[in-house]
Amino acid sequence: MIRDAKIKIGTIACFVLTATLTFTSCEKEVLDMSPVNTLSDETVYGSPERCELAVIGAYDAAQCGYYETSAAYTRGYPFGAASIMQGEMRGEDMVNTAAFYDYTYSTTYDLTTANNKSYWEASFEAINRYNVVLEGIAAATERGVLTQTQGNEYRAELLFLRALTYHSLLIHFALPYGVSGNNSYGLPIYTKAINTKERVEEAREVGRSTVEETYKQALDDLDEAENLFSTNDLHTVNGITRASKGSVIALKTRVYLHKRDWNKVKEEASKIVSKTTASFTSPIGGYGLTASPADPFTSYNNNTESVFSIENSTTDEASVNGAMAAMMSARAGGRALVAFSPILYNNTTYWPANDKRRLLLFYNEGTDYWYCDKYQKVTTREEYAPIIRYAEVLLNYAEAEVRRQGGDRALALELLNAVRNRALENPATEAYTSSSFADVKTFVDAILWERRIEFFGEGRRWEDIHRLAADDISPSGGIPRKIDYDSSMGEGAFVLGEAPKEEFFKSSRPFIPYTDKRFLWPIPINDVVRNPTLAEQQNAGWN
Repeated sequence: MIRDAKIKIGTIACFVLTATLTFTSCEKEVLDMSPVNTLSDETVYGSPERCELAVIGAYDAAQCGYYETSAAYTRGYPFGAASIMQGEMRGEDMVNTAAFYDYTYSTTYDLTTANNKSYWEASFEAINRYNVVLEGIAAATERGVLTQTQGNEYRAELLFLRALTYHSLLIHFALPYGVSGNNSYGLPIYTKAINTKERVEEAREVGRSTVEETYKQALDDLDEAENLFSTNDLHTVNGITRASKGSVIALKTRVYLHKRDWNKVKEEASKIVSKTTASFTSPIGGYGLTASPADPFTSYNNNTESVFSIENSTTDEASVNGAMAAMMSARAGGRALVAFSPILYNNTTYWPANDKRRLLLFYNEGTDYWYCDKYQKVTTREEYAPIIRYAEVLLNYAEAEVRRQGGDRALALELLNAVRNRALENPATEAYTSSSFADVKTFVDAILWERRIEFFGEGRRWEDIHRLAADDISPSGGIPRKIDYDSSMGEGAFVLGEAPKEEFFKSSRPFIPYTDKRFLWPIPINDVVRNPTLAEQQNAGWN
């Protein structure tokens, strides 16, 4: 049955047909409208204003998707707090404190567990939303409702979102690029809207492409998107939460880093990193590091460093179970479901005791534990979810220069120091120098640790663990062992310069090699049941 469409009063129309042929709302405050199946594309995309609302609906699908069987869009998948926490809970630099993320933290998930299941399903629902709107925008452009330039730029935004979503899925459900095994399975690639019964039947026969093919699709989308943007400027509606040419290029540096194509990382990064010495800025989009490492969070909606974030507001946020502050904050009203790990906190080899990024932590005396304090709006839950920052582009660039044949090590040092120095008390004496690194490995290690320090609480940790699983220089080897909260709470676990005590680790959360089936999430049970093709292509060991 096709349900009535719903629209948030005065704001966003979100028309999407899912693979089960039901329409769902992407907002909380809704007003029943006439049945969606009575609305033609000429109506939905009948004016520039309605086209804009349809594109906003696509962003909303990226902001928050349903959780489990609920039809309410109240959880941060694919790109809100819930997904960010998955990126942290699969790593070791933050600690699970409750049952909420324990399946992920303890690596006890299966085909039915809610977090990984919802991640997959909400992501593919979002991909279908992008595809629905892509077809609608193309038709509106052909009919002259939109100018070619308007149509091109909407298409570019949607292609960016599709590439972002596919890459996010790759790091959880497929082996790293270049690592053999698992039949080289990537993801099922959908580039057409699934909005008729006939297309639903077609989709049931779509199987998994290879990792190589999935990367190609994402990069093809990004290359096309870059060419479709007519200017180098930020988006005029919101330069942080709407994609622009700079967002596309920044994402390409990440995707090529995961593809281990160091020369392409350099090629893309050099488009948005001017000069070869600090301070670095971008001729496209005007990006640059903020003066303080706190600025991208305290000024989340107005700063030069946030290349792309997912928007939240007081009227459209991802609920108490989907907002960053609600998940991580130990301030009054926060749930403090995720704490900071002594593994990262205690390390002073790479993280000086006086580093200003330590001010982005909050201490709770009652638990004798530190918590991420990048997100403080516990009540309003309006802070944006950070997806790409300029600091990441600089560190991607630095790593590529160290790793690539004939790379510019002096430039890599400048890029690394640009990110690190703004957090140091005395950069003139504490900055890295060329003599700080005995070889390529020590240089790469310093960059990788800098990423851990700079991006804690932003979901980046699993991305690095995944791509470095079988790395030739600094392999992660697989899922790291993790601190047990109950064993370390109130036990003086945070001691600068000291390794965490062995009794803080539990055998229930051991190191797991990337060759173990648990390194990859399984395709969820719903898709295994409804798509017989995917059922035959489950990740190895999960059948």
